[in-house]
Amino acid sequence: MSRGYSVAQTARLVGALRWACGRLSEMLEGWAAQEAGAPEHAEVAAPLSELSRRLASHREALDGLQPDSELMAPWRQAAPADESVAAALDEIAASEGSVERLDIARNVLVPELRRVYAEIREHAAPHCDGALISAAGSLGSDLDRQAGPAGATQSGAVQAAAGVLFAAGGIVERSLLRPGWPA
Repeated sequence: MSRGYSVAQTARLVGALRWACGRLSEMLEGWAAQEAGAPEHAEVAAPLSELSRRLASHREALDGLQPDSELMAPWRQAAPADESVAAALDEIAASEGSVERLDIARNVLVPELRRVYAEIREHAAPHCDGALISAAGSLGSDLDRQAGPAGATQSGAVQAAAGVLFAAGGIVERSLLRPGWPA
């Protein structure tokens, strides 16, 4: 059983998640706006825009989970867990192709966020991280309908995006998700 996250770990973890949800929301909204300009891509623009709004609401929900202590101010900023994550998402944001972008969102980004939320539920301790566990469960469930079909054939764009994100260590570095892991 996990002893849970320290206040500093919670601040860094929530800050990294807030940044990731905000960055992903902006990226998907940008993709949706580009797709909305072409009537033949409306079936792609709508789900990208919906997912963007969901991720913006995740960021808002996470805002309330930041430790409210001036001592934690340096760790409360919404910032990427690691600069390689920011670079990876910038690279993914440059992806082209309407269907490919939707596939990346559904088959790479949503599953990665669901994994992060599941790890939080696994490694957080109910006695000190109850609100974080509850939020992770709720936010993870919110994404269940957004994921692509299980076992679907992965396009080259999806495989490339997944590789870039894996090489960066995921949206949130594992040392933040697993108390006691080395940085």
